[in-house]
Amino acid sequence: MPRRLLILIAVVVSSLVSFPGCGGSGSVPPPRVSVRILISPTQATVQAGNTQFFLATVTGTANKAVTWQVNGITGGNATLGTIDASGLYTAPNTIPNPPTVAVTVMSQADPTKTASASVTVTVGISVSPSFVSLNVGGVQQQFNAVVTGSANAAVSWTVNGLAPGDPNTTFGTITASGLYTSPDAIPSPPNFNVTATSLADPTRSGSASVTISAGGFAVNQAAQSAPIKLGTSGGNANDHSGGFCCSGTLGALVTRGGTDFILSNNHVLARTDLASLGEPINQPGLIDNSCAPGALVANLTQKVKLKNNPNNIAPADAALAQVIAGEVDLSGAILQLGSISGGLAQPAPPANTTVAAAIGMPVAKSGRTSGLTCDTIAATNLTVQVRYKNTCGSTSSFLVTYDNQVEIDSTTFSAPGDSGSLIVNAQTAEPVALLFAGDSTSTIGNPIQAVLAALADPQDHTSLPTFVGGATHSVSACTGTFTQASGVAQNLVKAASRPTDAEIDRAVNAKKNHRAALMADPAIIGVGVGAGDRPGEAAIIVFADQTKSHRLIPKTLDGVETKVKNVEPFHAFDVGPCRTNNRVRGRTISPR
Repeated sequence: MPRRLLILIAVVVSSLVSFPGCGGSGSVPPPRVSVRILISPTQATVQAGNTQFFLATVTGTANKAVTWQVNGITGGNATLGTIDASGLYTAPNTIPNPPTVAVTVMSQADPTKTASASVTVTVGISVSPSFVSLNVGGVQQQFNAVVTGSANAAVSWTVNGLAPGDPNTTFGTITASGLYTSPDAIPSPPNFNVTATSLADPTRSGSASVTISAGGFAVNQAAQSAPIKLGTSGGNANDHSGGFCCSGTLGALVTRGGTDFILSNNHVLARTDLASLGEPINQPGLIDNSCAPGALVANLTQKVKLKNNPNNIAPADAALAQVIAGEVDLSGAILQLGSISGGLAQPAPPANTTVAAAIGMPVAKSGRTSGLTCDTIAATNLTVQVRYKNTCGSTSSFLVTYDNQVEIDSTTFSAPGDSGSLIVNAQTAEPVALLFAGDSTSTIGNPIQAVLAALADPQDHTSLPTFVGGATHSVSACTGTFTQASGVAQNLVKAASRPTDAEIDRAVNAKKNHRAALMADPAIIGVGVGAGDRPGEAAIIVFADQTKSHRLIPKTLDGVETKVKNVEPFHAFDVGPCRTNNRVRGRTISPR
């Protein structure tokens, strides 16, 4: 066949294939997918010598391999900083000139596709040690600062923002060379930063975390030899359920009719109403003894019921356990409530007299989880709803309402497991309240007068418990040995905000007038009285459940300022649940 004819036939066939409507059966090739690449983050500030990870995302190809560059140099160099195959950029030890470089990632499937991030290298400061826990009373710690990225290695030191030589020694002191000295009392809050700031670039700094205590919480959680001190881990030996166990704090020693009792909460000693009288009380609590009973120190004697009270208002979350002879220190000593020796707070009994809570009063408590802590009372006359679990480890719960409660506004004053701790006036050691509930920013206590009244002798309602203790004394680790010149007023600065008695009375009356209407809103879980924004004035403090929306709160009620505090739902502060592995000292536990 002539070649020209073959060519013609090929053209005709090609035309038929190109036009399916003309009887062909061809297909259209898929559109080409373009490679794309992204980098994250797109901007970063990195201290000299430090690192920053960059993430590359490649789409449009199965080949995800990339190439990393710094200012166009694959892998970077010692001057600009280096970057490895995973995207980890390491800044140079000397700040480049200019200090901003470009980190670029390139697709190996299509090298024309790139993405870049801007990186600014700054002076770097690291402080060592990065964390210390120190006791009160002049304990010293040398801090060191390493400066990178600058030939000027000089730094300035501050303690919680206070420079060397500042007259406020609440948080301790530091020298120009970084030698820190702990204060004579536990500050509020007890944890803060020691900071080194670069003199070459005052915008750059590094910090170390410091925590001050007078022995810490370990002593409160430890098993003790008889006779035990109080403020210690303990609880009902039967407080286990469904493979879990719970505990709290054995708070204080009281006496009534010639018999001595341990005072704590119902939910610590009486398993939230469920316990029968006579049940064993152990130290330490199950939670601190692998869910096995500790030493038997007392037996449950009396409980103030939490459920089924008139109007669902409980008088107190309280219970008594009669002491077993020889098992409890009959001086009433509470861990860390006494004088300081070698930086450690010694045990001491509280005062045997009580005092009413007052806004701004400095207070202390010694409890199982957080040990000895110090702060001030923020609110009184508090009507509040508290949630309880039905049993240890239960997912079901119930609400109890309390009236005229005490609130301490603090993230560090207490934690779960501190339930049952005795709250005392830090300047006199007089009992003020019994700690039982809270959230991460608040501690709630039953006023001590209500606690004692609720624990009257069932056979003689005129016979009330009294505290086993002695004369008034300061809680040294909270009030310290400051002179007026060195800052006792600064250490107790919140106490200066106490409203006048007339203002408090006015706020209490306004609170009573509007409490029911405010708490009719399901999002409002508490209403109390605290300090107003202006010195000497009181305010109505409204506690709003931060998980819910609440109605608009008027700025004033009966002419009294209102302040809203958003909180988590308040709950009883026992600690747990801890898994028992269904076994306590070799015997199987049946969930109750």
